[in-house]
Formats: sequence, structure tokens, C-alpha cells
Amino acid sequence: MSDQQLLEKINGLKIRIREIVLDIQGIKGQLERSAISLEEFRAQKTVLEEELRNILEQIAEIKEKTEFKIIPRAEKPTAQVKEEPVHIKEEHVKIKEKPPEVEVSTSELIDKEIQIAGEAKDLMYYFQTEFIESVSNVKIYLSITLENHFIIGIEYSKYPERPILDIPSEVLELFNNDLLKLYNKIPLYLNWDKENPVRVYELATEIETALIQVYNADINTILKKSVEFVDKEKEKLDTLIKAVKKCSTNKDYKQATELCYSIIDLASELQDYDTVKTYTSKLNKFIKKSS
Repeated sequence: MSDQQLLEKINGLKIRIREIVLDIQGIKGQLERSAISLEEFRAQKTVLEEELRNILEQIAEIKEKTEFKIIPRAEKPTAQVKEEPVHIKEEHVKIKEKPPEVEVSTSELIDKEIQIAGEAKDLMYYFQTEFIESVSNVKIYLSITLENHFIIGIEYSKYPERPILDIPSEVLELFNNDLLKLYNKIPLYLNWDKENPVRVYELATEIETALIQVYNADINTILKKSVEFVDKEKEKLDTLIKAVKKCSTNKDYKQATELCYSIIDLASELQDYDTVKTYTSKLNKFIKKSS
């Protein structure tokens, strides 16, 4: 397969990637409008993300499965040199050199696409991610504790150039709204070397570490807070479930519907998917009865 054919194959896969990204955004919008249940959203999103991972893996490994023929460069005939000396008075001459036009070869474009796909694939492995229009523009979800979550934007279409970070205001507030203070906590970003760049997921990991340090959230503290937090949330869940049963007995289906939404959200945070499934089913029944 020639370089041109490889590039065309990659571009075809990129079209499908964009369709998947838009599909995920579409079902997210449906969930926000309550057009689909949380369970349906998770199921559809899992299928789409698995397809996306497979495509990124195909692109990342596309050259490894292809044999290339090395085409020798054509040699230009040597120009004849005039023997007569040319005298130039340097102090009176200003040489203006036109910068050479940089031509990106098909092979270089392929390498670029492979590199970007590899970065996106590994980001998906290490972090909860949401791609915006393309796989080189991503939001990553960082859970510093069960109570503190942040969304950081990373745009790396020009990798190995330094990525562009989109830092939300709530993160900047932790550093007194001083961006340099944050960057000082992220030496991989501050001292970025495009000749020897770190992986994008490594940069994201360092950002996460910096936020954990700000919160003084060492492992023991996180575990202690997590247990306390989970116990409190389970108590809330039990209270909501009892309230739904009471509303159902009193045939107050409208209130029962609202309570079901709260149960599903809370159970989802606790990763109690059996409760999510049960109350998604109850929610649909209450909606029908209240209409």
C-alpha cells in the first residue's frame, strides 16, 4: 500500500471518528433532555467509545502492518561553476533570503496522524475523556476526591509542540488566579521540549497530581474521606428510596418521578448500577402514570 493510499485510509477513519464524537455529544444531549435514561446513555456511550478505541488503535498501528519501498531521491545534475571570480563589496550589499517553503510529505502527514491517534488512545485508557470535534481536542475529567471534580481542556493538534491548556476558573482560584503559579506546579508543561516531548497523558497525570497536592489529599486522607462520604451518601439514598415508596403508596407520581431522578444520580455516583437500573424502570412507570 502506497503512502497516498495509507493517508486516504486514515482520512476515511477520521471521518468515522468525527461521526462517533458527534454521536456521543448527541446522546449526551438526549440524556440532558431526559429523552433517554441514564442506563441507555451509558450503554450507547460504551459501544461508541469501544469503536473509537478500535479506530484509534488501527491508526496508531497502521504503519507497523505495512511494508514500505524506499524510493531513492532523484539526483540533480551538478551545475557548472564559472571560473571568473566575482568581487562583491559586502558593506554595500544586503542579501535578502526568501525563507524556504516547507513541504510536508505524505509520509510525514501519516506519521503525524499516527502520533495524534496514539496520544488520544492512551488518554482514553488513563482518564475519562470527552472529545470535542476531533481526537486532538479533549476534555479530561479529574476526580481529586469524591467531592472535588475538575474538567481540564487539552488541545494537542500541533503535537509535539506544547499543547494548549484550557484551565477553568475554579482551578485557577486554587492558585490565587495566578496562571504562572499553576504552571510552576506542572514542570512538564512549563519546561516543554518539542524535540523530546512527554506523552499527553503524562502531562494530564502531572496536572492531576498538582491538584491533589493543593488539596493536601494524600492517600490516607482520601480513603478516610471517601468512606465517610460514601456512608453519608448511602444514608441519603435510603431516605430517598423510602420517600419514593411513600409517594407511590399515596399515588403522588409527580413527586415520585422527581425523587427517582435524584436516586438515579446519587446511585450512579456511588456506582450502584443495580439501583440505577431498578429506579430507571420505576421512573418510566411513574412518568406514564403521571401523564
